[in-house]
Amino acid sequence: MLTLQWPHKYHNSTLLYILQYDVDGPMNCTADTEINPLRIKVSSSQPAEKNDSVAGQGERGHLVTRRDLAQSEGGVHTLGCGVAECLKIVCQVGRLDRGKSAILYVRSLLWTQTFMNKENQNRSYSLTSSASFSVIEFPYKNLPIDDISNSTLVATDVTWGIQPAPMPVPVWVIILAVLAGLLLLAVLVFVMHRMGFFKRVRPPQEEPEREQLQPHENGEGNSET
Repeated sequence: MLTLQWPHKYHNSTLLYILQYDVDGPMNCTADTEINPLRIKVSSSQPAEKNDSVAGQGERGHLVTRRDLAQSEGGVHTLGCGVAECLKIVCQVGRLDRGKSAILYVRSLLWTQTFMNKENQNRSYSLTSSASFSVIEFPYKNLPIDDISNSTLVATDVTWGIQPAPMPVPVWVIILAVLAGLLLLAVLVFVMHRMGFFKRVRPPQEEPEREQLQPHENGEGNSET
């Protein structure tokens, strides 16, 4: 039997929202809460990597021990099943032959809106999930049944980070860009000058007609007295 407890809600706010879960092997699982009630579509273009979903095998998972929790209690608020409301998934595992395994894959979303609230800002959280298994029956009745069980904790850390200020552009970069622009402009002007772009095109001029002034024959000339 495999039991998974997933931090689901805290003060009626969603923490880790489960989109779906899949099984690999002879295993039948049921959840005590409806999975994906908002019907959020799972992107098929970015399938979940199975190796990353198994604690201890993926780079994204971080195993948390009691010592780790004790060291982080000072600055990190741990939200486990003792504090938060957990969704419980119970799986009945069938017969496993030698070399076979049964794996439960869970795909979830970190509900960032919860941590964007004013009361949760600038605070670090550790969302702790737990998984445990126990062997309740062997296929061979003659073998003694010992108490074979184990459990582990997996943490999802939520931390606030300050976005670094953009680096100012160095002065030498600005000067170099201005000089490069002026050089490009000078080359462009030179090429256009060589092609005669700046020569003024004048329309052909006709020789102006000269008006000949003739004396007017009127009474204003020499008058006989």
